[in-house]
Amino acid sequence: MKSPKIVISAGLNQNIDNYINALELFNTNIVIANAITKTKILENKYDGLVLTGGGDISPELYEGRMKVSDNTLCFGTSLERDRTEFELIKNACEKNIPIFGICRGMQLLNVYFNGFLIQNVNQLHYENMYKFRQKINEKKGIGNFDAKKYMDIESDFHHIFITLGSHLATMLGSGGTVKVNSRHHQGIGHKELSNKFFASAYTIQDGLIEAFENKDASIVGVQFHPERLDEHPKQIANLFRAFVQRCNKSM
Repeated sequence: MKSPKIVISAGLNQNIDNYINALELFNTNIVIANAITKTKILENKYDGLVLTGGGDISPELYEGRMKVSDNTLCFGTSLERDRTEFELIKNACEKNIPIFGICRGMQLLNVYFNGFLIQNVNQLHYENMYKFRQKINEKKGIGNFDAKKYMDIESDFHHIFITLGSHLATMLGSGGTVKVNSRHHQGIGHKELSNKFFASAYTIQDGLIEAFENKDASIVGVQFHPERLDEHPKQIANLFRAFVQRCNKSM
């Protein structure tokens, strides 16, 4: 069987080995997309798009839809990356190509489809992420993001509830409660969620949305990081299996 060509979008010089390793478990051909390689990728055929984690989404893309916005709560923003990935999303949708958004990728999808973000979620459940952010702000000022140091910080963990009957539950083989990692400080609640999507998982502690999907699951987003395979139960890898299966159908 021919391997589907999967485009992984990432920031310049971002380490995406975990994403590549997870996808290569399921016989894929990987191509990296960024602001430099974007044009060539858009001109050629591909079968799936993965939007990876990273710094925050540029507030100017969604703050007009918020009653109150505080840009100082955002760090590691890159408008160039945001606009590059907006083009990739548009292209994939026009071609009916499956999209899988992870952490920042999920947030970007929500913003692209006219949703917006909570700019700073409850510190209680994201201790290591807050320590990392605080050190950056103390040493370099708000707006800086050290991707290598981010890779090295320990993940926080919490429990989420996967909605029974959702596409996500089908992908994983069951719904209910599962423990996942947490490496973000922004998030999406029901007020922020685009009307393009249906929530399919929630955090147990605060009810924030941990996954969403569109009607036919051609677009799926998760807030946690399933590519860090050693931090999750084995069934989490089924998210990549299901995504590759959708990509095979689009070939």
